[in-house]
Amino acid sequence: MQTVNKSRRTETNRMQTRSPAPKRLLLSALIALAGSQSVLAAELQDVSFASLPGKKVEVQMQFDSAAPEPKAYMIETPPRLVLDLWDTSSDLEQKVLAVKSGDVDSLHFAEANGRTRVVANLNEVAGYNVRTDGNSLYLEIGGEMAAVEAPVAAQANQAPAAPAVNDQGTETQVKGIDFHRLEGDRGRITIDLGTEAAGLDIVEEGNNVVVNLSGVQLAGGQQRLDVQDFATPINFIDTMVDGNSSTVLIKPTSAPYDYMAYQSGSQLVLDFKSLTQEDREAQKDLFPYDGEKIDLNFQNVEIRTVLQIIAEVAEKNLVVSDNVQGDITLRLKNVPWDQALDIVLKTKGLDKREAGNVLLVGTVTEIAEREAVEMQSQQNEITVAPLVTDFIQIDYRKASDIKERLIEAKMISERGFAMADDETNTLMVRETVKQIEDIRETIKQFDVEVAQVMVQARLVTASDTAAKELGIRWGAGYKGDNFKVGGSPNADPTPYVDNPLLTKEEAEAVEDADAYKESIKVPSNLLVDLGIQNATSGIAFGFLDDSFLLSAELLAMQTDGKLEIVSQPKVITTNGKPAVIKAGQEIPTRTVDSDGKATVEWKEVVLKLDVVPQIIPGDKVLLELIITEDTVGEVYDELGNRLINKQELRTSIVVSDGETVVLGGVLQKQSSESVSKTPFLGDLPVVGNLFKSRTGSSEKRELLVFITPQMIRDSLRR
Repeated sequence: MQTVNKSRRTETNRMQTRSPAPKRLLLSALIALAGSQSVLAAELQDVSFASLPGKKVEVQMQFDSAAPEPKAYMIETPPRLVLDLWDTSSDLEQKVLAVKSGDVDSLHFAEANGRTRVVANLNEVAGYNVRTDGNSLYLEIGGEMAAVEAPVAAQANQAPAAPAVNDQGTETQVKGIDFHRLEGDRGRITIDLGTEAAGLDIVEEGNNVVVNLSGVQLAGGQQRLDVQDFATPINFIDTMVDGNSSTVLIKPTSAPYDYMAYQSGSQLVLDFKSLTQEDREAQKDLFPYDGEKIDLNFQNVEIRTVLQIIAEVAEKNLVVSDNVQGDITLRLKNVPWDQALDIVLKTKGLDKREAGNVLLVGTVTEIAEREAVEMQSQQNEITVAPLVTDFIQIDYRKASDIKERLIEAKMISERGFAMADDETNTLMVRETVKQIEDIRETIKQFDVEVAQVMVQARLVTASDTAAKELGIRWGAGYKGDNFKVGGSPNADPTPYVDNPLLTKEEAEAVEDADAYKESIKVPSNLLVDLGIQNATSGIAFGFLDDSFLLSAELLAMQTDGKLEIVSQPKVITTNGKPAVIKAGQEIPTRTVDSDGKATVEWKEVVLKLDVVPQIIPGDKVLLELIITEDTVGEVYDELGNRLINKQELRTSIVVSDGETVVLGGVLQKQSSESVSKTPFLGDLPVVGNLFKSRTGSSEKRELLVFITPQMIRDSLRR
């Protein structure tokens, strides 16, 4: 045991008549110990303590006769020293003595059934020594452990283990500490101990994992290895040397983690991994204990004593049945108190029941019989108790709805009845007084003002259309002496131009002037007609001489269109109730059977909002939504029936109060392009454009859906 020598001083503090303020009620302040003695050998009359050098405390207990031999044992977690003084009573007015010196925080005294128990609440595990001198009993805490004959194995500090020595006679040293990042963001620490016989102890202290190595030296003394940048659950690895022992302190991150340690030969391996929420829930299902961890090391100790220690750690009041008897031997280290309690109960065939902070322990048969008696008593009360009639006013719900809920919950017995009047919204109940109280408490939970929610949807339909057309029409003609060349006779003629070689006066002098005119006409029909309909612009030009005619037209058209439709349905409903709003029309769909009989079926073409809102914590609203927008399409058969263009959205979302969210959208885009041309000639480079016309069009249509829920508050009502 290592001690720190402070300045020498001695303080004496005797038990006063006023009550000191202890840190908290500890292990055995209220312990009732079994067994009774007809004659008590000694009575505890006075207690005092003195602070000694070396962080030691000496407690002196004064009796009216020879001091008894104590039975002492140490509890490591939490650190406590317990002394049982048999055949002894206590005459102390106060049960707690605040020490606040050395490793001792306070002393607690309890006496029952011929036994006095002294519990020393320690700051850390320390050695102790007990001796008697006449009517005085001296307890020294903080020194070397003295041998005390006790029925329980004492947990005393042991001397440091001797250093491990190799074949050459030198002390063993750690050969290396390595860190590796494994797959899945796991961190591995490998410690080469240098020998398989190295003593080690791995414990968790706070949020740190401490590896204590006995008899092993660390080269380099105190060092720190920073591994934060590897994104594993480990931040630092600290190494420290204390005499012949060494310590490796592993500092994990603040996030939840789990670790596994194993030794293979001279290598100690520690694997750390992060725990997700799913991992923690799975661990909780597999290991449902979460109480404060304790260490218990007992041999042939009364089971009632063990139960008292566990109850004190759990800070619960304890009631133990008289049938709970016998001794128990167990050794538990770093075990949650609730798991330790289950182990003790199952080992001895016991069971427990909890009511608030009171823990009742008894045999399995005893507790089962007690519950059967209570159940029978409750049943008798229902069967025998007189019935009374009560009228309950319902404020926010329909009385018939509340009645159905009570019957569904089986709160109306066979002897009683319930009647609802919706006109006065009153519920008449005939039941026992206790049952009517339960019914009223239940109705209070359901008969409350229900919140209302306004749900507003906005459907924006935007369309963008564009069309372009480009065409050409041209024709040419030639008149020779013996032949004519022109366009197809089926094509539209170009504007005719008469081009006589003579003037009008000269033509009149000729006997056959008309024949002369005809002889000089140039063929004028079109060679190429790739024009467009409804042209919005064009260019025409021509060329003419005595025997040749050329006429051409370049035609073009471009149209652009934009359309935006905004639909905004909104509806108000109570929390959890469905609401529907729709607007539109119905169109007929005609069918004819084999006998020629016609039938008409009307189908809806509507804009509809179907919603079920549910208010959840955090001023959020859960929405079950169906939004439909239908339009009338084109005729598809000879009976005049039309298609119905449907757009529908079904979803479930969570939205904050007053927040607008985009649920989704539909984008439709259609484009087309066509080319008309004269075979072969239209494929010629450059010149081929004189034998082509082009037409192109594009259409884009987009639907966006927005939703906004808003709780109806007093400000909105006003």
